[in-house]
Amino acid sequence: MFAGKNLYIDNYRYEERQRLVNVRKETYRFLQGFRGSAGDWDWETAYVNSIARHRDVTRNRMSNNLLKAALYDSTPAAYNPFSAGVNSNIERALISVYRKNESTLDMFDFKMSNASFMTLPAGDVGLLVGFEYREEEVIDDRDPRLDGTITYTDYEGDTYPLVSDVVNSSPTPDVSGSRDVTSLFAEFQIPVTESINAQLAIRNEDFSDFGDTTVGKLAVGWEIAPWMTLRGSFSTAFRAPNIIQINEKIVARSGTRYDRAAFRVNEVQSVENVIDSDSRYTIQRVATGAKGLEAEESDNTSFGVVLTPMDGLIVTVDAWTIEKDKTIGLFGRENQTVNDMLLRFANGLNNCDTFAGDPLVVREAPDAGDAAGFAAAGVCPFGDIKYVTNNYTNMALRTIEGMDVGIYYDIQTDFGDFDLRYIGTFLDKFEQKASGEFAALQAKKDSGEIPESIPLKGFGDLLEKDGIYDNKHTIRVSWDKGPWGASLTGLKKGSFVQTSLGLKNGVPYLVPEMTTMDATVSYNFDLGDHKARLRFAVKNLEDERAPTADRYYGYYADAHSDWGRNYYLDLRVTF
Repeated sequence: MFAGKNLYIDNYRYEERQRLVNVRKETYRFLQGFRGSAGDWDWETAYVNSIARHRDVTRNRMSNNLLKAALYDSTPAAYNPFSAGVNSNIERALISVYRKNESTLDMFDFKMSNASFMTLPAGDVGLLVGFEYREEEVIDDRDPRLDGTITYTDYEGDTYPLVSDVVNSSPTPDVSGSRDVTSLFAEFQIPVTESINAQLAIRNEDFSDFGDTTVGKLAVGWEIAPWMTLRGSFSTAFRAPNIIQINEKIVARSGTRYDRAAFRVNEVQSVENVIDSDSRYTIQRVATGAKGLEAEESDNTSFGVVLTPMDGLIVTVDAWTIEKDKTIGLFGRENQTVNDMLLRFANGLNNCDTFAGDPLVVREAPDAGDAAGFAAAGVCPFGDIKYVTNNYTNMALRTIEGMDVGIYYDIQTDFGDFDLRYIGTFLDKFEQKASGEFAALQAKKDSGEIPESIPLKGFGDLLEKDGIYDNKHTIRVSWDKGPWGASLTGLKKGSFVQTSLGLKNGVPYLVPEMTTMDATVSYNFDLGDHKARLRFAVKNLEDERAPTADRYYGYYADAHSDWGRNYYLDLRVTF
């Protein structure tokens, strides 16, 4: 009946076999240190060598090449996707896929300190100076069916690096890289008055793969009363681009996004001229590492109070602001299509034979049946997006403001020692503004040239939107008596809206808050001449599931975990 017909299967999920993942991690660490003194100076030095290896193997994945051969087989051994899982012959297309990671760190440091480097009227000034040198290396080895060693060509003629041989997995090449970093640092402890102390620190780091940067910190503490201390600080910080971001080769990832050029074409015309594209479909992103990346830089300010109203009780309240520039990231497929939309509508119907829009948005040939729709919208015809080129870049200015509250209470009783800890984080502001080459697009959005119906993803006011909640609470109660110990920990994350779902009766879709509880019981004992601890833990005690969201796995993986209740047994021996 269907002989000679083409079969199209989209978003295929086979159910005949479970995916099984085996993970093995190995960590080796060698540390040797020395310390001593010379006159008024204390010194210490250390060498660290650390190796971390990670290997995971996923069984019962499916090969595109083997699947194609099984579907084209004319014998009873062919794969039958319509067999409802009974004698489907799926095993001939199943494979195991691995990933191997290794990271190494070699570090040497030397520092000297003098508690009485110089004397001020309020007391002695302490000084610490130091030097650090480290070498880092990362190796990420992907399966041959993912890294292009074994290739697959689809029905459209696409192959690696746009398509891999593993069904439902994007191609990913092997990545490796190394760097060495040299650091110089100094720190002063300065008594300003009998009740006011200050800290001044400076650090310079020179990276072999992107440059150097210098940061500093000034902190002041004022003991107003024995039970109250005011504190404040200003510091600059940086985050260097990681080795993967700098050395990554071409990587393709697929996801559902809006094609804003097609969206706008359909928005500006009558129903009878709507083009065939639904403007939201799977769009591939192709990215590479960027050797020219700069470090992210931030200015951090905080002011707070520390209260000790009674023995064993400490209460802290701190208001803080973080302003981070040169944030590293990808501009985003959907944002790139917004730029493509602007270029196409600005061009109109001019030079349609040669006009290509945004060169980073690579499209298929237009559908001839949509010609009338494009003409009515006043733009040159274009097809669906084949892929969008997006490279890592320094792209945004991010401002975050909030407050932290901490309560720490220790109680010693005949029944054991109890420890209560609460930490609450409350965000008041989370904004991100495009910088560098993307600032012009942000300006067009602010001026109204980009219509209100088309957002710039990842910019503007992001608080309580798309995985960014405005409050987080952690509370932990622990108990120790002799060799025994136990704890109960609660974690609560606030709610946020999912903007991509739009509004229903003027109300956005709310992803509700989530609370999980963890419990542990431990026992300390001697194992020969060594100290040992046995711990049993239950994670997510109440078996809470992640709140539902319109995402790939049905929840926001960046904000929530959906493991359900799980357990582990941990044996630790100290040598």
